[in-house]
Amino acid sequence: MKRLSILLLPLLLAACTTKPDKLELTDWQFEYNGQEYPATVPGFIHTDLMANGLISDPYYGTNEDSVRWVGDSVWVYRTHLRYNKLPKGDTLWLVFEGIAGKASLWIGNPYPEDTMSGTIIVPSNIETMDNMFRRYEIPLPGAKQMKKQFVYKDSVPIMIIFEPLDDSVREAEYGITLPERRAFTRIAPYQQGWDWGPKLTTCGIWKPVYITNNRPTIDTIDTINTISKVELRQEQDSIGQSFTFYKDGKPIFVKGANWIPVHSFPVLDSANRARYRHLLVSAKEAGFNMLRVWGGGIYEHDYFYDLCDSLGLMVWQDFIFAGTPYPDSPDMLQSIREEARQQISRIAKHPCVVLWCGNNEVKNGWEDWGWQGQFNWTPEQRTRLEKAMDTIFGYSCTSCNTSTTSILAQAVRDCDPLQRPYITTSPLYGWGHPECVTHGDSHYWGVWWGEEPFEKYAEKTGRFMSEYGFQSYPLITTIRRFCPDDQLSIDSPTLRNHQKHGRGREIIDKAMLRYYGFDSKTLDLEDYCYVSQLLQAWGVGYGIFQHIKQFVVSGDTPSRCMGTLYWQLNDCWPVASWSSIDYYGNWKALHYRAQALYADNVDLKKWEQYYSILPKDRTYPEARYNISQAWQSDGSLVVTIKAESDLYDVYIDTDPHIDGHFTHNFFDLKAGESITTTLVPTDPNADISRVSITIRTLNEVMLRHTRRQ
Repeated sequence: MKRLSILLLPLLLAACTTKPDKLELTDWQFEYNGQEYPATVPGFIHTDLMANGLISDPYYGTNEDSVRWVGDSVWVYRTHLRYNKLPKGDTLWLVFEGIAGKASLWIGNPYPEDTMSGTIIVPSNIETMDNMFRRYEIPLPGAKQMKKQFVYKDSVPIMIIFEPLDDSVREAEYGITLPERRAFTRIAPYQQGWDWGPKLTTCGIWKPVYITNNRPTIDTIDTINTISKVELRQEQDSIGQSFTFYKDGKPIFVKGANWIPVHSFPVLDSANRARYRHLLVSAKEAGFNMLRVWGGGIYEHDYFYDLCDSLGLMVWQDFIFAGTPYPDSPDMLQSIREEARQQISRIAKHPCVVLWCGNNEVKNGWEDWGWQGQFNWTPEQRTRLEKAMDTIFGYSCTSCNTSTTSILAQAVRDCDPLQRPYITTSPLYGWGHPECVTHGDSHYWGVWWGEEPFEKYAEKTGRFMSEYGFQSYPLITTIRRFCPDDQLSIDSPTLRNHQKHGRGREIIDKAMLRYYGFDSKTLDLEDYCYVSQLLQAWGVGYGIFQHIKQFVVSGDTPSRCMGTLYWQLNDCWPVASWSSIDYYGNWKALHYRAQALYADNVDLKKWEQYYSILPKDRTYPEARYNISQAWQSDGSLVVTIKAESDLYDVYIDTDPHIDGHFTHNFFDLKAGESITTTLVPTDPNADISRVSITIRTLNEVMLRHTRRQ
């Protein structure tokens, strides 16, 4: 045995010293005020600054405003290639899977006056990397050649210089003012601010970077493990133009929501992996069968699509274009071609994907948002922008909402072996057009933006409702985590900062008065946030109810509606928004309402009765109930409530609060009825051994309000 070990030793040593085919580069530093600090790659400059204690959490208080300078600064990242660690080969490839911002790459010494160190000049066509959604591959000489060329003892330096976005310069070069300057750089649109998200202009090496001896190629996919065939049919009928998904030849009713990035800095770290798992399992638990990956975010990580594959969740995939025309300069079009081919080849491996969509609301904005007058475009400029939309998306083919000649359509044809359908835009018609309820998919924003009552959903149900919704605030337990104690009021700087819609609170107040009889002026913050969630569940739930109600699957009558995707499932930070799950993973009242209405055995007659009387017109007795809690042998916490009076919108929480949800919450109980519900923590390892249960009911809010009058 001893001799065998001696004989094996050289082989083991050889195996340990064999150079890998791929070397991931994770040892980076960044420069701040003349000093170097450790950087985490993959990552963003904001996350590195926070990790080193150089900035405060931009999610807390009004800190978002205090870190605006980060996006206006130059940032330098450095690492070294150790010759003895490099893979073998005469030609090596430096590969950036994702680099955010406008980045210049230097290999060797950036200071030419220091001639002793040598410099590799990077070819000009790859010197600047400015597409967050592309992979960049830079050829390098092999280790031996590099060692000859440089006098450094054992390594060659690499430096990345991130400059502030110069979109105003690019706009001037293009000669046409666009609604959003972000269109001139391929960056995640939402990071520039949205009506539910902060403006945190950032940069960084946000996906892996590595050295390899084989140049990465666009993936060729031989087979995709798909059990069912899903197709989209858009057909002329007696109503207009249908928008129906078929599974194995049978029409299906789509139930789900829109998906935005899980974080303002969407690195695939352990915390965000946990967010992905929790959100997607929560979607499945609520009866979803589809999520729309919205075009203002990112092409998601493979981890997201892997989870959707395993959970049986279909994915509508937008390309990442949203809310503005895009320039058709040659370099931009070429960058978009590369982006589309790389992303389709990566994502198409996943059977969950059932649709490619060119953009979010570009056609809608072009036709309805007044851009032509606002920006004083000449006829020639309008013609060029319209041609650009046609070149990228296929704008001209409105009647069929598809294309075969656009850049994105060609990329789908060439890179998706299943030839899944491609549509040019979403929606087909904006909510001000009568066709929005007769042709194609619909974003109906008359409720909310138009301040219409929820009852409008009954007549404004389209063929496929791909966006609609209403805001709510997170509950007080979430607000306390980002709001200083001395700012716990609806008009505080922090609460205003975490309400990104210019009229958000006013729209909520108007609807709350209509349906509940009070608003932010007559309720304290805790009651107001609670009732805002009841209002959101009432209104969006009414929309879901109408969409399901107008679903027809038999006879010669075409179905009015074949799908409902409300806006939105999740948040990228703690905020007042349209989400049904808050940033910390807590289910809002809307998510419970969606779960009830998306159930296969939903009782529409029950919901017809429920919506026949407004909340403010009910009679609310004093809330009386018995409550008990018990821990099961598996450690789970089970709560039983027995009503002694009629109870409305019962909300159960733990004290201290545990992020997550109960299997039943925000429910009504008649006197004498009881219900048992189980806590499902977001973190499976959360300590729930010492929590107690708290109860809130609409009865109590109504009676408090009555006493104040």
